[in-house]
Amino acid sequence: MSSKEVSIEQGEITISGTIDIPSKGQPHYPAVLILSGSGSADRNGNGKGKQVFNLYNSLSTFFVGNGCLTLRYDKRGVGKSTGSYMEAGMWDLVEDAKAALLFLKKHPQVDPKRVFIVGHSEGAMLAPAVIEDEKVAGLILLAGASESMAEALSYQRHQMVRGLQDIEGIRGKLLNLFKVVERVEKQGPKFDEKMMRADAVTARFQGVKVNAKWFREHYQFNVRESLKKVECPILAITGSKDLQVIPERVFEVEKLVEGQVEAKIIQGMNHMLRDQEEDYSILQLKKAYKKTGTKPLSKELTKTMRDWLKNYV
Repeated sequence: MSSKEVSIEQGEITISGTIDIPSKGQPHYPAVLILSGSGSADRNGNGKGKQVFNLYNSLSTFFVGNGCLTLRYDKRGVGKSTGSYMEAGMWDLVEDAKAALLFLKKHPQVDPKRVFIVGHSEGAMLAPAVIEDEKVAGLILLAGASESMAEALSYQRHQMVRGLQDIEGIRGKLLNLFKVVERVEKQGPKFDEKMMRADAVTARFQGVKVNAKWFREHYQFNVRESLKKVECPILAITGSKDLQVIPERVFEVEKLVEGQVEAKIIQGMNHMLRDQEEDYSILQLKKAYKKTGTKPLSKELTKTMRDWLKNYV
């Protein structure tokens, strides 16, 4: 494939991205827009320092290998994109994604009637909102379909409490002595209340600066109502070893969307879309993802997406 860096103008913001094109010499290709998950990872899915996941460039390579042109990009304030990451709200990210979608549809080598969106984690939550005013040929929702950010955070907090309660020995006794579990249980509701009451774009919680606007808008967003408006085919997939969302929620998409939906839980796949043999708690995520960047995407995932693409591309 060939790759080209592109710039997308979105108001005063310039979104920097990469277009990957199959080397088949065709005049027009079906296209895939990749929407990333939460956090400040770049267009490849990599964060600062040792956070190397190579998730979105791996997805791009898969889709290009199956005849699709792809576009992935740095969020505003991340990588080469301008703007402020800390001040970007959820709806800012939706508008950036809409601009990227229109850019992709107007690309001279793209068939505008065969443009798909692949959303991962937060990207899966936002994808239905992105297409409310602009049709696409289909959605692939990975590790986050039909689940709100508030629900995902609540699920993660619950697992964290349970993980702390399961710690035995001296560490467990110290946790009990200092009432760590009780403090963690109280932190979540306090944090949510402060974000909802904050008027400013950012706020501080326990001395840490956070994007209150992003949390506030996510908490107010009804992803299920947004899904009900989707008319295009959907493929929704979550892994059984995903610790960051509730895997079973993937089947709610079938109940919410009137059109064609295929929903699936892939056994042994984690949130980073890789096969994982070990069982980890949410307190061990760093260990679970340590070698993620060198692993291929789940074979069952790529097979499922390939079969779905054959039907709709």
